[in-house]
Amino acid sequence: MSKAMLVVCVGVIVAFLPFTGLPLVAKTWIAVGAGAALIVLGLLMRVERLWMLRALGGGRVTDAYAENAPQPQVPHGSDA
Repeated sequence: MSKAMLVVCVGVIVAFLPFTGLPLVAKTWIAVGAGAALIVLGLLMRVERLWMLRALGGGRVTDAYAENAPQPQVPHGSDA
């Protein structure tokens, strides 16, 4: 089962929880567990998405510095 489908299933459980007839303590623990599950699934989905974006981005260089080597000078007005 995919992470997105698990999120939907947990959402359905939370939506029908008030109508189950369970004691209040049980409803509270189920709601807390469902919230924790949603947090974990959300983080896993975010990490997976970032991993996929990095994998699709290829060897992109994001260094924030420049070489100090002299650059070749091109005369202005030439068709070089």
